[in-house]
Amino acid sequence: MKPGSMGKQIQYLRSRANMTKRMLCDGLCSDQKLFMIEEEAQIDMLLFVSLLERLGKSDERLAYILTAEEYRRVTLRDRMEEALRFGRPLEAKRIFWEYCRENPAGRNRFLRMYEEKLRGILALEEYMRNGRKDFAGGEKHRAAKLETAAVHFMKAIKLTISFPQLCNGELARKLDGGEKLLAMSEIENILLYLYVKDLGGKCEEPIGLLPALYRYLVKNMGNNELGAQFLAKTGMLLGERYLEKGDFLACAEMHRKILDINREYGMLVCVQPLLEQMSIACRGLGDHKGAEYYNLHKENLEALFGEFQIPVDSVNKLYYTFRSRQCFAEGEIIAAERKWRGMSQEVMIEDIYMNVENLSRIEHGKGNSGRKKFSQMMERLRIDRARCNGNLATDEYLVLELERDVEKLLAGGQYREAAHELYMLEKSVDMTEKCNRQLVLGMKNERAFYSGEISGEEALAEAKKLLELTYHLDNVENGGERYRRLPFWNEMYLFNQVCTFMNRCGKAEDALAMTERMMRTYGRTEENRRFHFKNMHLCAVNLCSCFVGMGQLEEAKNHADAVVREELGLGKVTALHRMLAVKFEIAGKTGKNAEYGIKWLQQACRISEWGKFWEDGERLREVLGRIQGTREDSV
Repeated sequence: MKPGSMGKQIQYLRSRANMTKRMLCDGLCSDQKLFMIEEEAQIDMLLFVSLLERLGKSDERLAYILTAEEYRRVTLRDRMEEALRFGRPLEAKRIFWEYCRENPAGRNRFLRMYEEKLRGILALEEYMRNGRKDFAGGEKHRAAKLETAAVHFMKAIKLTISFPQLCNGELARKLDGGEKLLAMSEIENILLYLYVKDLGGKCEEPIGLLPALYRYLVKNMGNNELGAQFLAKTGMLLGERYLEKGDFLACAEMHRKILDINREYGMLVCVQPLLEQMSIACRGLGDHKGAEYYNLHKENLEALFGEFQIPVDSVNKLYYTFRSRQCFAEGEIIAAERKWRGMSQEVMIEDIYMNVENLSRIEHGKGNSGRKKFSQMMERLRIDRARCNGNLATDEYLVLELERDVEKLLAGGQYREAAHELYMLEKSVDMTEKCNRQLVLGMKNERAFYSGEISGEEALAEAKKLLELTYHLDNVENGGERYRRLPFWNEMYLFNQVCTFMNRCGKAEDALAMTERMMRTYGRTEENRRFHFKNMHLCAVNLCSCFVGMGQLEEAKNHADAVVREELGLGKVTALHRMLAVKFEIAGKTGKNAEYGIKWLQQACRISEWGKFWEDGERLREVLGRIQGTREDSV
């Protein structure tokens, strides 16, 4: 998106859907507020995301450069959620009160809705924790916690949705009739409320609500990571009701569609309960082969979670959602780029600020620049201001979706199909913008290399040239320098290309050293690991490949294990099969017993099938078939 185009993008998507302002903002903000947003007034990130979701879009392709205050807020939320789902309730409660002190909700309905939801989750987790046999609080105390959770979730719902309409079937009718739009946070509140009432045995099912939510998500949000996860959450509750009624066919048909979408996007959030329900439904229909298939994948995933000591329950929480967006702190970016360019603070603030103290406060995270001055500083540093909003400088959100489609085709080895989509992408964006050139030409470079049209040396030279349009390799090569900054998605994509092609050209040691330095850049703070998972993931996969190629097997094993743990903990399967295959290879090279290595290879085959990594899966199955055939011959 172009600088300052967030509001215009909302307006464009709303007009394209032939939607009134009142319909889009109903319950979220006033018509006047939406008018100001569409005219490029300052927009709160939470409100922007909610409006985008009501339009059926996800912010998964966007990157955010946040003020110090916003970055701190996002960090606290992330830490609080992680503490909750990994069983650290006292830590979560401490962070929650810290968050409330620093961010008083006041009349802001988004902050109030978030606070009510968190209070409900804290009460729910205490109820679940107190279910242990050693709890001495009594059933009455547990029931009170459950009721407290229900009250908080109900309050969260009421802030944006008419609660009587939710209960009397009117909301379900409006969802089916296209008269009501919901953001994912609103759907989450509803699901949590219904789940808690179910636990207490007091759920009077709102007429047709869950089926209507399912149909709404299929229609509006079924084509992205976010929609896949919320379909799984809704299906988990709705599937229980179908099974209770003995409607195995409805359960199986729904779950087949939900699981297929989650496989498409490599998601595991709330997938395991669906696999269990699907297995029960298949048995109820007499489809024992189908039941065995789904149960096999469920057991395979559970075994992986157990082997890597990740609580399997951590990705089955209704309140957990994996989001692949990136967050950067503006002060760190400004300081790092200014220092790298050798620019003094005095030169930096010319015609922007009156004194260097203002800039120092921003660079140290103690002040905020404001939208206009931030744009001026980005321009002075020659960084694309579009980085506030996404990978591409474009006024059309649909172009970001086209970029995602190209990425999936390249990952799947569909190079002929990718060529046409790349042509369309290049025609859809302004190629004078550096970030557009980096992404589009970088994808063309990758396609040309893997389809055999250019050599490794040519691909390496092109990747370096594109990367250094905005991110110089000196930032990585001068290890230990304080001015390094985190790369954006485009830059990391090209850095990954550089390291891959260096490896292919016989420069494995150089590629290894560079990748290790980049990993240290990400490892500086905990937030970098959380908010830049996709970038770190590319580094770690490259690192494993380099370590194996150079015979450093212990290092390869450690990094492979780290990638698997992170992916499982986040509910993703992007590279699980590759890392498990690395563990199989390491087992063979270190002389581990055959059964140990084959176990990893079998799991890699199952994960590649589940994630629809057909090309990788075929290669892995060939290897497994040869090994098993050899063993049978020897017997």
